[in-house]
Amino acid sequence: MGGFSRHSYLKSLHRQWLAYALLSFLFIAIAISALFVSIIGRFTVLSIWCIIPLTFVITSITVLWSGILKTSEKYLARLLNQSYPELEESAELLVKPNGSLNLLERLQVSKIEQELSYVSASKLTAERFGSAKVILVVGLILALGIGQIKSFRINVDPTSSTKINIKQKAVPDKILAGIKSIDLRITPPVYTRRPVRNQSQFSVSAEEGSSLTWQIHTSQSVKSIRLIFNDKEIVPLRAINKEGTRWALTKTFSKSGFYQVDLEGTMSDLYKLEMIKDQPAAIRIISPAQYSSIDFGEPQRTALQIQVTDDFGVNDAFISATISNGKGEGVKFKEQKLSFQQNFSGAASYKLNKTIDLRGLGMIPGDELYFYIQARDSRLQVSRSDIYIVTIQDTALLMSMDGMLGGINLVPEYFRSQRQIIIDSEKLLRERSTISVQEFNSRSNNIGVDQKLLRLRYGKFLGEENETEIGGHKEEESDPADFGNPEAIIDAVSHKHDIAEDATFFEPDLKAQLKATLAEMWKSELQLRLYKPVEALPFEYKALRLLKDLQQKSRVYVAKTSFKPPVIKADKRLSGELDKIIQPQAIRTVDSKADVQNPLRLTAGILAANKKSRNLNAGEILTLNEASRILASSAAAQPGLYLGPLGTLRSIIRSGRLTTSSTNLDALEAAFQKIIARESRSPQAKTAAPYNDLATEYFNNLKRNK
Repeated sequence: MGGFSRHSYLKSLHRQWLAYALLSFLFIAIAISALFVSIIGRFTVLSIWCIIPLTFVITSITVLWSGILKTSEKYLARLLNQSYPELEESAELLVKPNGSLNLLERLQVSKIEQELSYVSASKLTAERFGSAKVILVVGLILALGIGQIKSFRINVDPTSSTKINIKQKAVPDKILAGIKSIDLRITPPVYTRRPVRNQSQFSVSAEEGSSLTWQIHTSQSVKSIRLIFNDKEIVPLRAINKEGTRWALTKTFSKSGFYQVDLEGTMSDLYKLEMIKDQPAAIRIISPAQYSSIDFGEPQRTALQIQVTDDFGVNDAFISATISNGKGEGVKFKEQKLSFQQNFSGAASYKLNKTIDLRGLGMIPGDELYFYIQARDSRLQVSRSDIYIVTIQDTALLMSMDGMLGGINLVPEYFRSQRQIIIDSEKLLRERSTISVQEFNSRSNNIGVDQKLLRLRYGKFLGEENETEIGGHKEEESDPADFGNPEAIIDAVSHKHDIAEDATFFEPDLKAQLKATLAEMWKSELQLRLYKPVEALPFEYKALRLLKDLQQKSRVYVAKTSFKPPVIKADKRLSGELDKIIQPQAIRTVDSKADVQNPLRLTAGILAANKKSRNLNAGEILTLNEASRILASSAAAQPGLYLGPLGTLRSIIRSGRLTTSSTNLDALEAAFQKIIARESRSPQAKTAAPYNDLATEYFNNLKRNK
């Protein structure tokens, strides 16, 4: 192979290599463009022909960035050395002119010229070109798949475990004859993180604040298409082609309603436009109870378990805590904001746990903690829970004699007895190191006996005359022979006055608290009998607290009120001017709601009294028109409930004939009854005239004198 033919072959090989490389870049650009147009097409209206200019731009950028057009035959020679070991790393010699080669280089060139005939550009670019073809095929398949799954994206919610499935109507809409197809694109607000979806019907249910884009394709050229919303707002569509067969409109909605399509004067049926409101986050506090207290010996902390859920995701949640300490005029409040150890990423549900260290917050016995949970959803709507109260019981206050001197004391000596048991228990614990084990156990058992006697004293108030009647009566096992016995059934549910517990004079809530007090005394006695006064002290203090609460409930407080008269103007006092004092006038107002309900009642009467097909007269049509306006206002607020009856009523008005075969009269009458009942339940102002006491008294005196 001569020098000229060798150089020509290398140039041809270089051109072929460039062609394969550019074709690889083109394949990759087509795949990227198709994917981009398919994904962006989910959020806005984008033609498929945008792939062509986008492919040209991506290919140009890739070629300029790679610098492939600046490559020379020397670069090709390096590629040949990498791809063909047979060339023995001597491909650069093929590029040099023959006159510049020495004897050894000419011998090497003559040796590798035979291998040059086996070199092809396709082998040099096989790996790159094969990868480009795979990328093209995969990209086109993904783009086609994204376009096909649009109708199934309604139920997809990757960020939420609680999903709102917006289902299509089972019955398709009735579309005007001139409309060939309808493509309605629903773009939810960004904060919902829900995908764009398409549907081929007019009735729509979407998230509040969604943007709706209509694309209506008519079968022939038309001059105008308008949408009429709630019988009030008229919005024309714009033509998107010269033929006048494609029309589009984009509008954002925040309220429910209904609309119609006006196709050059031809009106369509009523279509539902339902906006699903975004509800604020729901907060459920599992624990603690709304009112809880920490008694002596219990850990001074409270564990919170909270469930926060939202339809579109929770953005943040925290605890607002207020600490109250002191009494009377010296009470002080300190507010704090406590955060959860939780990273809120917008999920629909969170289960939060937090343990509040009351001592760490600076609380001491007698203080109270008021807290509530505040949450914020993805729309920044704020919601809060009820206020919960946690109290640390003050043992010093329980041991004081305050409150024992006033009010009604049912059994004041028993309070002192329970207090004495606590004093004896604490004294025993202080002297534990100075006495023997036998004496310690004996004194603990004696205190337990005192607790038992005190428990039996209180048991008399619940009919517990002895230890075998704890709870008021003995627990009897059910006899299988009594199954189906009517006397046994009546005996189980009837109120008998000979049962001691039922014959007591306590109210049910006081009786329940007395039972709880006896339960604490029983636990205290158990620990004392087991020689564990340390474990008995919390139950003793709780029993004392319940008894003091019982004492407070037996009192009745009457709030003091005072009358604060208005300030008298000194310049008007004793002036004797009576020109501002006039005779009261009776003004009778007419309730407008009766007029609102009247057309509905008249229309309901027309429908109920005439179940046979007949023509309506002018007066009946006028009444039906008035009822239609009232029903339209209700359909704008609740289209899912009243839109069907409104369409039925308007079809009757248009035809001027009452036909039971083509209208759902029962549903229409039910809608009227719902509106009438709703208006009747709303509060109304009184229309009675003011009562004139002076005139009535004067008239009575005249009759008495006669």
